[in-house]
Amino acid sequence: MGFFANASQAAMSDVVPASKTMQTVCDETVNETERTRIARLAEYFNAPLSTLDGGEVDLLAWFDTNFPALKQIGAGPLPGSGRSFWQSKTSYAKWREVVRRRIRTTLGLVAAKKALRERIDGWTPFLAVLADLSKDHGPVHSGTLGAIRTFSDRARAAGIDPMDLTPDLVPPFLDQMPVHERDASATALRALARHRVFPQIAAHLPPDFDPTYLVPTARIPLPDSVRKMIADMVETARYDQSTYDDVSESCTESYKAQTAETYRAALVALARAAQETGAADVASLNCLDSLFETPVRIAAIRHWIEQSQTDAGFSLRTAADYVRIVAQIGKANGLKTKKWLKNLKKNPHLQEGHAAGEKMSAKNRTFCENLIHNPADVRTFLRQHVLYQERAKDVLATDKALTTSQLRAARRLSTCAAFSALAIRGAGLRKGSALAAECSGTGQNLFRKTTGERKFFELRVAQKDMKGEYVELPPIHIRDDKYCGYDVLDWYLTTGRPLFDFANPDYCEEKKCALATHLFVSERSANPLGGKMLYKWLTRSSAEIGLPMFPHNFRHGFATLLLARSWSNRGRAAAYLGCSVGVLDTYYGWIDKRQKLEEVQDLLAEALAGK
Repeated sequence: MGFFANASQAAMSDVVPASKTMQTVCDETVNETERTRIARLAEYFNAPLSTLDGGEVDLLAWFDTNFPALKQIGAGPLPGSGRSFWQSKTSYAKWREVVRRRIRTTLGLVAAKKALRERIDGWTPFLAVLADLSKDHGPVHSGTLGAIRTFSDRARAAGIDPMDLTPDLVPPFLDQMPVHERDASATALRALARHRVFPQIAAHLPPDFDPTYLVPTARIPLPDSVRKMIADMVETARYDQSTYDDVSESCTESYKAQTAETYRAALVALARAAQETGAADVASLNCLDSLFETPVRIAAIRHWIEQSQTDAGFSLRTAADYVRIVAQIGKANGLKTKKWLKNLKKNPHLQEGHAAGEKMSAKNRTFCENLIHNPADVRTFLRQHVLYQERAKDVLATDKALTTSQLRAARRLSTCAAFSALAIRGAGLRKGSALAAECSGTGQNLFRKTTGERKFFELRVAQKDMKGEYVELPPIHIRDDKYCGYDVLDWYLTTGRPLFDFANPDYCEEKKCALATHLFVSERSANPLGGKMLYKWLTRSSAEIGLPMFPHNFRHGFATLLLARSWSNRGRAAAYLGCSVGVLDTYYGWIDKRQKLEEVQDLLAEALAGK
């Protein structure tokens, strides 16, 4: 259980008996439907409710252990799946929500939480200010308000007011929480730090509120001056001065803004490594040239190699990429970086990291191998757009006004349905290329067309929206056929997309705001949907249908299915994905090797059989 739950129970220990059973929970429940759901526990354990007391642990903790939340189960089986105890994940989630709420009510946690929220303290006016700023698409997102309100419950239980959020009190307060609550609390504190630019919010926080204590101790905060110098170096390297045109006063870009973020991260890692190893005093630097010199180079590379052995989130591939980027940015800024490149070619650890970047990652290969060997997963993979649409329709099938959570679920599922239809029945586009699609306005590149009796959508992906801008795709057609790609996309445009405020003509006319032109729309503005949000939505939605995956797994899945049928399909796969055959050879060569090995095994089996 979490910090708030523990504090609540401690506060009520004098009035609530220490021992509670599920029979107590059932007796205190009035609603017959809820009593029936609680009674199912006796059927599940084949034991009277009076014997279900949690054993040596708290009743709620016992329930959470035996019946975890869906996000913890993921694509795994439900409890009691061998007996088909629940018809679906939806029915399990509803049952769990009801029973868990009744347990919390019996334990006094609901009353304790209500009492906390009714308390008049420093949080009361602060939450009122935040609530006002969240109305009518204000600067505080409703999700952010919810996160801060949940954090305020934990803070109130510990007797902490907004003005007490200082570096002395907050770190030990966070350390007492379970990991998931600590992460959620850190998110709320960062949100407060972002929004303190508003005077009415800053007035309720300490004058020097700055949650730098949320940065892990392994990561040394860098001065703003160093970050600015890093950004300047990356920006200088971004433009090829040899291509300068005095008429347009412009140069050719060597890489895009998103790549520039990656390059800045590499130089930040270099500066941190120099500081952590003692090779340089970063805070005293007024120029970054010394970070590229031999003492720092040796110390930083050794530090990264050691980090790859102790930090699960840092690999030799990352270390090799950092060395390559540092050499590239340094050279573009007129610094000598030959020794960096020599290390990249000669150091065995960096060679291993570089080689890892030339093949498919372990998690992607696992996904592809599972897909090859599981026909049911192949069917799910190729029908995702229909499955997401069905779930979205289920959410929308109500006569009542949608709740906020239902609306967000419908938006998420309809977006995933359209993205999947575009990928499965159109072409295996990268996430960025798909999110750049526009269905109206001057930049429109998705069109509804008819040729005779044939209906189809045509998507024209500009070369500038392709990775590296080196591939130009022909127009992509999503045809009206029995595989429902056209139908799902048509449904999304007429039903799913208008669920987003800034894609709804009526809302935009009422609010006098611009109508979104992109196919995939942000929830908060007329801007296109962000890549991170699509990543979150598809990860969650795919887990719900039993095939957890990421947006880029569409491309890996298509290539794997084509090449597993025949290695001679490389040309078709390259055309479908908009890449070169050489790229397929590099990342999918393991399929060819596996096929050849199996062919040899078959030949030997025939020889053994005397054929």
